[in-house]
Amino acid sequence: MDNSSKQTGSPTTSGFKRIIQGQFGLAVTYWTLYLVVAVLFFILGSIAVADERWGQYLTLLGGTLAWTFLLVWGVSKGYQGKDPGKAIGRVSVLFLLLNITNALATLSFI
Repeated sequence: MDNSSKQTGSPTTSGFKRIIQGQFGLAVTYWTLYLVVAVLFFILGSIAVADERWGQYLTLLGGTLAWTFLLVWGVSKGYQGKDPGKAIGRVSVLFLLLNITNALATLSFI
């Protein structure tokens, strides 16, 4: 029996598992994880706004912000460059701006 399918990163390993294991690098991993949740927030948040379910919308918004803080914390733990403060600051600002844009876009369904 061939053991090549059991190796890490083999073609039969799911993409999600490879992302979680960090095989794509820090930037690709965290941007992918951020964008998946951002798209989910946009879809579910737009539906909540259209139906005027503000409690659900605020819960989704809070969850998105908590997810963003977890990702920034993960970046701070995984970054191995010279100046981690600069990298974390840039990523934090980008995530913040994208969160604001996404929240405003969902509110356009009022």
